[in-house]
Amino acid sequence: MARGLDLPDSLVTVLSELGYLWPDADEVRLMQLGQAWVSLQSKLDGVVTEAQRAAEQVWTHNKGDDVNAFKEAWGKAEDALDTLQKDATGVVVVGALILVCAVVVLMLKIWVITQLVLLVIAIAQAIATAPITFGASLLEIPVFKEIFGRIINLLISQALEVLLG
Repeated sequence: MARGLDLPDSLVTVLSELGYLWPDADEVRLMQLGQAWVSLQSKLDGVVTEAQRAAEQVWTHNKGDDVNAFKEAWGKAEDALDTLQKDATGVVVVGALILVCAVVVLMLKIWVITQLVLLVIAIAQAIATAPITFGASLLEIPVFKEIFGRIINLLISQALEVLLG
């Protein structure tokens, strides 16, 4: 089974010590879950069709006040058929939202990796220029860490805003 974008545990631990949070969600599993929810619509549509057919059989082959009451109730809003149809629509909406979550998680992971690569480059440059600056460039490292930390936190906040509205 496919796994989502992941980092080795040791690197996740280092990130945590640096104050960064690696998203633990598995975007591949979220994608599969979202697709499973969406595929439920066809099954529920089949149930709706079968239920409608069975209900029609009741009032086609039977007569009486109870049958007429059943027929009338069957077609009303908020009753059986309407509920089944709304359920079929609802599972698609839930599936789509889970798929959006999967995309947001993947984007967040890519953003975190990108920011960390940029941080490593900035730190490497500070270390490389340390002999020339008599070590003064090393003072940039905490500043870089803070800047990139704020960027990552901003990205996480934006991702949560997308997910939560």
